Amino acid sequence: MLSMKETTLGQSSTDKSPRPIAWRRNLYVLWAAQLIAMIGTNAYIPFLPLYVRLLGVTDLVEAQYWGGLIYAGPFFFSIFTIPLWGTLGDKYGRKLMIVRAIVGLTIAALLMGFAQNIWQLFLLRLFQGAVSGFIAASLSLVSSTAPEEKNAYAMSFLQSSVYAGGVIGPLVGGFVADTLGIRPVFYVVAILCTLSAVTTIVFVHDVDKIDTDREQFRVLDNLRFVWQNQEMRRLLVFMVILQTGVNATTPIMAYFLESLHTPPSLLATITGIMIALVGVLTTVFTPLWGHRNDRKPYQKTLAVACFFVGVATALQAIVPRYEWLFPLRIIIGIFLGAIIPTIYAALSKRSPQERRGGVVGLATSATLLGSLVSPLLAGWTAAMFGMKWCFVISGLLFIGVCPTLWVEYKRKTSGNFRRLTITEKS
Repeated sequence: MLSMKETTLGQSSTDKSPRPIAWRRNLYVLWAAQLIAMIGTNAYIPFLPLYVRLLGVTDLVEAQYWGGLIYAGPFFFSIFTIPLWGTLGDKYGRKLMIVRAIVGLTIAALLMGFAQNIWQLFLLRLFQGAVSGFIAASLSLVSSTAPEEKNAYAMSFLQSSVYAGGVIGPLVGGFVADTLGIRPVFYVVAILCTLSAVTTIVFVHDVDKIDTDREQFRVLDNLRFVWQNQEMRRLLVFMVILQTGVNATTPIMAYFLESLHTPPSLLATITGIMIALVGVLTTVFTPLWGHRNDRKPYQKTLAVACFFVGVATALQAIVPRYEWLFPLRIIIGIFLGAIIPTIYAALSKRSPQERRGGVVGLATSATLLGSLVSPLLAGWTAAMFGMKWCFVISGLLFIGVCPTLWVEYKRKTSGNFRRLTITEKS
């Protein structure tokens, strides 16, 4: 039987109050459901360029152009729609928004498998972005049901499924593509997303009743609320900057490894290992960083993590051979899990319950904006200055936020020390 610590309780024992929510059950079920969905989502991403060619775009320059558009397609709409879905989740229920997003992803994946030309694929990727919001809704539900003292751990643990899906997904997609072809990958994704939706419907519990009489907030209301709070405003800006840094080197990693004398016969394998190494370590260490954030100020965790990730990222620019990248990638994997989940948890803790879905939605839009900017930044930097500068600039993005975080941490701890001293004297 779950103890009182395992639940988030309603206001009172009256008939109208919500029943206790088993937050750990929600967390573990959503972790599994999100892992299944992320495996599916990441299964076809590496093979989109091949699918572009299969749809008749054979010219290399044109294929590269369409490949970039297809990859970025979901971001064009999701940056704007995810805060809207988050606001609707606060009003009508977060579980409903989770199921809606998974069903939308299922439909998009299934139809992409039947696409007959490049325009149909592009429009379906836009549709995928418009109906997305699974991660934001899951984070919002977990955050609203977990106890405050376990909030950072719960959100970090849930985020680890995203990293795990990023590792497992391409392996599943590669196996299906090699054995059955590229189109069946999309059908497998639809099946996985359906399984995720059923798991969520059956096992996840939201609050029994959404109070429709309470004050409702629009997307602009939530944006104004965040922007008027200096700390939350700074966290949103950091989210864009750091997410840009996270993805700024991924698009050129294979070409960079090729320049470091990686054997041509092992280039694809080594590239996969480099990316998977970071993903595995991030999956393992993200919940541990979450535990720390429940006990310590997030500013110190974020500053230390950004410093180590920044230095390790920048040092990749000067390695003589690809073997030297392995220890640097290990450092990045260990500390990367302390960055984006920490910001999500900090924003969630500073948001009232009735705004939490909307604020998490804004945070997700910030990550998507960074994900949209990063490949453009990487392409421009590599073309103008060379691939090594992508790693330098990415590292500087991480290191650049450290002084502000450290000053805020010292100010916070100094204030706590002064209050403790005054209390002891009195």
